[in-house]
Amino acid sequence: MQQIDTSDIGQGAWLHASKELVDSSNIICITKDEFKTSDYNPLIWFGTNLTQFLSRQGDSEVCSLFGRQINNIDDFAYQLCRTIPWGFEMGRNLNAVYDVVLNFTTQPKNRYFIWHDAQHLFRNDKELFNGLFESLIVASYLNSNGKATHDYQVNQKVILLFDNTGETEVSELLTTNYYTPSIFDKFDTEDQYYVLHKQTLVLTK
Repeated sequence: MQQIDTSDIGQGAWLHASKELVDSSNIICITKDEFKTSDYNPLIWFGTNLTQFLSRQGDSEVCSLFGRQINNIDDFAYQLCRTIPWGFEMGRNLNAVYDVVLNFTTQPKNRYFIWHDAQHLFRNDKELFNGLFESLIVASYLNSNGKATHDYQVNQKVILLFDNTGETEVSELLTTNYYTPSIFDKFDTEDQYYVLHKQTLVLTK
């Protein structure tokens, strides 16, 4: 588990460290009650400041998703359509979500999905959360490695912020096998298309 200390406000060292981390891995972020006060939550500070920092880097898209307003697939699709450069309404199903996060047409150097309060859907509709999580993780892997199309590659990563959540609760998300089809792989059996996706757990304080 990595630790990011957001109280280090010197030259924004923690922001640069966070960018280096997320450029190499999807990250799942938690915090502890002992790091909070009555009017301060380091997880919120981390997510909002990292969003602004990444947006200022240039040649990057930052797509924020606000988890307390995501209760069903329609809520997620609505937010997705309005956080990415996308001028269309999309289907309200997991296949449509996967198609959008995998194939939409802009091609920056970096693309970051930041899902605030991911614990809300994680606890209220685990099946839907797992489906959306898989779509985001697999699409990010394929786009980052240039395996989705012949002429498309973008460093695409996912940042999930889980408030009031312990390490053991999200441990299942850190290493998961997903069916990951690539146009460049011609395997003999479907089982060979499964890839072990590893996310980095980050403790923010």
